[in-house]
Amino acid sequence: MNKHLSWIYTAAVVWLISLTLTFSAVAGSYEAIEIVPTRPDVTVRLLVIKANSKPSAALILFPGADGAKHFGEKDGRFWVSNNFLMRSARDLAAAGYLVVAVDAPSDQSCGMSDQFRTSPQHAKDVRKIMAYLKEKHRVASLYLVGTSKGSISAAYLASVLDEPSIEGVILTAVYSPAELGGIDFSEIDDPVLIVHHVYDECRVTPFHGAVDLKERLTESSGVDLVGVTGGIPPASGPCNALSRHGFYGVEQPVIRVIKDWISGKPVPERIGK
Repeated sequence: MNKHLSWIYTAAVVWLISLTLTFSAVAGSYEAIEIVPTRPDVTVRLLVIKANSKPSAALILFPGADGAKHFGEKDGRFWVSNNFLMRSARDLAAAGYLVVAVDAPSDQSCGMSDQFRTSPQHAKDVRKIMAYLKEKHRVASLYLVGTSKGSISAAYLASVLDEPSIEGVILTAVYSPAELGGIDFSEIDDPVLIVHHVYDECRVTPFHGAVDLKERLTESSGVDLVGVTGGIPPASGPCNALSRHGFYGVEQPVIRVIKDWISGKPVPERIGK
């Protein structure tokens, strides 16, 4: 190959690489912190992640603890906490969903109490968030997904929001019904998936509480309870994220069962490794 043809070939390769990178930037993943006004002088931060331009549904994530500061941005990069849902967010987005993690609202600077999670103000915030997601991101189907204390939010919201676009509720590492005061479980008529580690050692989230919760969801159009076994030795306390309570070491089987359930596939009563 002469020098002239070699130069043309090199230029063409560079152009093709540039075109590929440009296409990837357009059609590739999206991560951003978006801020939604919800009540007078109140806003809620969202971490929004999607792997393609047309996600099939939105998963609205309610992390545990006080629900605050589970994500942020530093030096142009987004970080997430160790919470199970936050650790799983990008994997869920890669499956084709719009993944939206909800922060505590701006008027709850110390985080969300259990009382706030079961309040009309919380419901109003999430109504505005759902409307925002449908308008800005063009999603028609929504799933409420909570883990640990976030299951309080997801269960309460499912009981009070009359929103046809809610396709289902996913509760992981759930609080026992005795700990979920203020929630009328008979008002939850959406399909529900409960995923809980059989050997969860957190005092307020024993496995028998998940069994009790399933029995109380009498008006749901369908309830699946999946018990999880296995994992790796905990690196945190029993009620924190890097333990059986947070599916430490068995994240992928839990993510898989969530994806299967959303897609309408039957799910087993036990998973793990």
